[in-house]
Amino acid sequence: MSSTPSQPEPSTPDEVSATPQDAATPADEPHDAPVAIPAEGPLTDEQIAAIAASAQPATIRRAPRYRAFFWTGALLGIVLGVALGLWVSSENLVNRWIYVLVTTLGTTLVTVLLAGACAVWVDRRGAAKVAKQRRGSAGA
Repeated sequence: MSSTPSQPEPSTPDEVSATPQDAATPADEPHDAPVAIPAEGPLTDEQIAAIAASAQPATIRRAPRYRAFFWTGALLGIVLGVALGLWVSSENLVNRWIYVLVTTLGTTLVTVLLAGACAVWVDRRGAAKVAKQRRGSAGA
């Protein structure tokens, strides 16, 4: 006797509906009967027409990854800040490393803000490109 309960074997459907079961159809659209589409094999012209009628054009907008922009700005600021702080300060200063630290923090602040501005610029440029594509496809 087995301690695991018997589970029914999963069955694969022979046909797939062209209209999703969970999708709500808007009230202003006429509700057509779904066309049965076979899971395997070639499609008929009626099935292709049903798919084309329900298809919606899509545009993909590539948004920048802000975290990567900010980390790049921070790392660049740290490297530039330490180099600038060591170059500008002299070796016989009593608090040379405090001077280097303050220079590094200031440089890092500036480079992170510049990186954020670049990310926003890239994002707006991408959004403008998508809007232009949508206007072009809507007029066609």
